[in-house]
Amino acid sequence: MPKSVAEFLHMYLNILQFGKINTSSSSKLVNPWRLRFTFSFPYFRLNNLPSLAEIFTPSFNRVIFVRHPFERLASAYKERIATLAKDRIEPEPEYDAMRIEICQQRVVSQRVRSLKPTQDSCMYTVPSFEDFLRYILTITHIPNGIARMNYHWQPYSVLCQVCKFKYNFIGKYEMFNDDLSRFLKLYNISNWNIERRNGASGLSKQDYQAYYNTLPDDLICDLIKLYSDDMRLFKYRIEDYVNRTTLFQNCKWLTPTVS
Repeated sequence: MPKSVAEFLHMYLNILQFGKINTSSSSKLVNPWRLRFTFSFPYFRLNNLPSLAEIFTPSFNRVIFVRHPFERLASAYKERIATLAKDRIEPEPEYDAMRIEICQQRVVSQRVRSLKPTQDSCMYTVPSFEDFLRYILTITHIPNGIARMNYHWQPYSVLCQVCKFKYNFIGKYEMFNDDLSRFLKLYNISNWNIERRNGASGLSKQDYQAYYNTLPDDLICDLIKLYSDDMRLFKYRIEDYVNRTTLFQNCKWLTPTVS
């Protein structure tokens, strides 16, 4: 394996495992997900390939790590929407603007006459998880809405073109330590120091499940429909986060085999 590729892989695994780039050149904490692609992955250039068709050849290793859609949503909400600007390590104006927009839409939709949906009144207002989800679903109803979704909650089937790329290795965030070991063994990578990964958000599976306890069935049904391809492709179960018999009554199109 060329040194540049090895360094790229080491950086990529650091991001997946610890949520940061392992570097001693800067004392400032780095959020890798907010960096430009060319900075985070300086060794990966599609235009360096003789042909894009090379990506689909047996010599090109295609690797993806996925996460249960419902955990992705809850994590994105906590990290991107429920965390105010003053509590962030670095500015994320995109999500501050999104939070304000969700707040304003909620005030308008509920016709709260005593509140004016101004930017100032929504600046420090954290929308509920339900409001966040309804905001996401509203975007999916516009032309090309799903294709233009934020990558933190866009379905993998769209974001990563799972069916087209035919990944050589698919790991799961929920079993990261085991899948990382399997990945390293499969590709004969012996100089990697495996450490136990702890979730960056500090939440347990039970914490994520709690986000869905009070959500109405109609909203859960819409989420299942949005992420149905991801559920099927990666064999994720609805019941791991929402276990209600009423879902099969209210989601008319839903069958146990989808779970």
